Amino acid sequence: MKLFCQVLAVGALVWAGPRACAAEEAQVAGDLDQAVASAAAYESGQSLEPFRRLEEAVRDSGSNPAARRELEAALIKLLGTGSSFEARRFACKQLGIIGSPAALPALARLLTDSETAGIACLALTTYPPGKADEVLRAGLSSATGTARIQIINTLGDRRDAKSIALLARLAAASDQPPAEAATASLGKIGTPGAWQAIRSLRAGTGGELAGTLADAMLRCAANLNLTGHSKTAFEIYEDLLANGANIAVRRSALSALLTLDEDQGQKRILEVLSGKDDALKPVAIARVASVDSPGASEEFATQMHHLKPEHQVLLVERLAARDDESARLELAKSLTSTEPMVRRAAVVALGRLGDPYYVGMLAQAAGAATDPDESRAVEAALVGMKGGAETDRMLVAHLRLASPKARVPLIAAVTRRQGAAASPVLLEETANSDPAVARAAFRALAKVGTGKEAAPVLAKLVALVDAGVRADAESTAAQLLAKLPDAAQRSAAVREALARAPTVETRSACLALLPVCGDPTALEDLQRALNDSEPEVREAAVRALADWPNDSAWGDLMAVYRQQGQDKLHGVALRGFTRLLGEQNAHPDAALMGRYKLVLQGARSDTDYRLILGVLAGVAHPDALPLVLPLLSNPSIRAEVVLAAKQIIEAIKAEHPQVAEEALKKLTGPPQP
Repeated sequence: MKLFCQVLAVGALVWAGPRACAAEEAQVAGDLDQAVASAAAYESGQSLEPFRRLEEAVRDSGSNPAARRELEAALIKLLGTGSSFEARRFACKQLGIIGSPAALPALARLLTDSETAGIACLALTTYPPGKADEVLRAGLSSATGTARIQIINTLGDRRDAKSIALLARLAAASDQPPAEAATASLGKIGTPGAWQAIRSLRAGTGGELAGTLADAMLRCAANLNLTGHSKTAFEIYEDLLANGANIAVRRSALSALLTLDEDQGQKRILEVLSGKDDALKPVAIARVASVDSPGASEEFATQMHHLKPEHQVLLVERLAARDDESARLELAKSLTSTEPMVRRAAVVALGRLGDPYYVGMLAQAAGAATDPDESRAVEAALVGMKGGAETDRMLVAHLRLASPKARVPLIAAVTRRQGAAASPVLLEETANSDPAVARAAFRALAKVGTGKEAAPVLAKLVALVDAGVRADAESTAAQLLAKLPDAAQRSAAVREALARAPTVETRSACLALLPVCGDPTALEDLQRALNDSEPEVREAAVRALADWPNDSAWGDLMAVYRQQGQDKLHGVALRGFTRLLGEQNAHPDAALMGRYKLVLQGARSDTDYRLILGVLAGVAHPDALPLVLPLLSNPSIRAEVVLAAKQIIEAIKAEHPQVAEEALKKLTGPPQP
């Protein structure tokens, strides 16, 4: 070390200034030697600390040429045969960063060994052109096996034009692995001289190298084009397109030619589209959008009938990207194609163009759709169209004129585009004579409507005859009523509709909505309906009581539950009880236990007991066990009784250990008489 002192601290060599003492310089030198010695002995699995210290030193030496020279000398020393392979690989990596011509002799020695040639090439790859290339060429003359392959590859990566003759000889030799590597490297070099070598190889190369040679020609042509030799590149691509055996090579050649053609590939695209080589057509179609000739879209569109459906789909997509009058006309024609995939592609393309002008075409496409996927594609296209209010206006206008089949996807599109603003047209469509359209309108209203649509929907509900539509109207009314914050307002709306309901079916539908209201007047209407002369109305009232949101309907349900000869209504009432009891399990008390006792007393079948046990098992109260354990005597439900009792025991054992223990003994003992 001269004129400076380096301090090796936490693995970094730091400039200490020209006034540092000689003792400090000696210490630093010792630290560096120690780091190199430790790194040289490294084996996989040991501490990486020596490498880390040297790596930091390399990074910190950027502004200190003297320190960098010192480090380079240390790394060259690390390349010696006494170092492990991992150590030499590390040194090569760092020399790739800071290496100078001084390291070339040591790297050259590594090139002679197949084990180390690769890591030497790693370092040499980053060297500037010149001496490093000489080292590689010299090493190639004596290298064998994998070392030779690695050097050949590196010469190609470095695009060393002076190695062309050497590589050409290797490529023409009978040893196939080096011949393939040399051929590929000639393609990487990509100069006129490299092309001459490749061309001479092509005349005498057998089929075993045909693929490698074709790839080399492609790469060479690309490099020639980049360096101003476009004419030669053009000739190479033409040759490969006409004579290439590999379809991937021919596709690559065509793609390149389409960018080199003076007419931007227009003529060549038309030739491919009208030809019989289907493998090339996707490449030609991909270029369609890039041709800026005014009449190109019309010419391309005339080829549509020559193409298979999958290629028509590709052409539709690329014509959409052109977005001119002729392209749009062809897209409109494609909406009526006999091929579903082509129609869907046209639908998607027109949706992306986003012009309100196409709303009418898409509306017609909705009517012509042959499967749900196609209908959904139309809907998605309409939803995604630009144009804002103008598109919305045209969509509503076409909805009113559309066929019933088309209205369903159009209703969905209007709903998704406009949200609550679509309510007026949706209300209008609920009166459609086609049940599918009316149901779609009701379902859409349920999603986007607000409480203000509840009354109009109720008015439509009581006038409906079709049972399927009425079910959707009832569901929609329930969801809209729930959006009204005032219970009295909800109740008034439903009771008004109930008073006007002309049939048993519509009266029953209105009764089913009263639980959504949940106020005393609504409950009174249900209580009166329990005595209605129509059995269907009475059943609807019981079902509504079973859905009542609180326990104020308990007494009415219990009366139905105990009524003899009404097994169907008994079951409905029991389901209402189990729902209410389950909701009250979180706060068990004596009143709740009393209710469970009453319900158990009214049970009429094993099915009833199983329903009750299912909720009773969730009661964390000691008084639940005397209700459950007596049922052990019923062999048909014993398994359910044991399960319920065990759940209750587990829930209460911490606070009532004695009760839990006694109950557990009863479970494990013989069945009770």
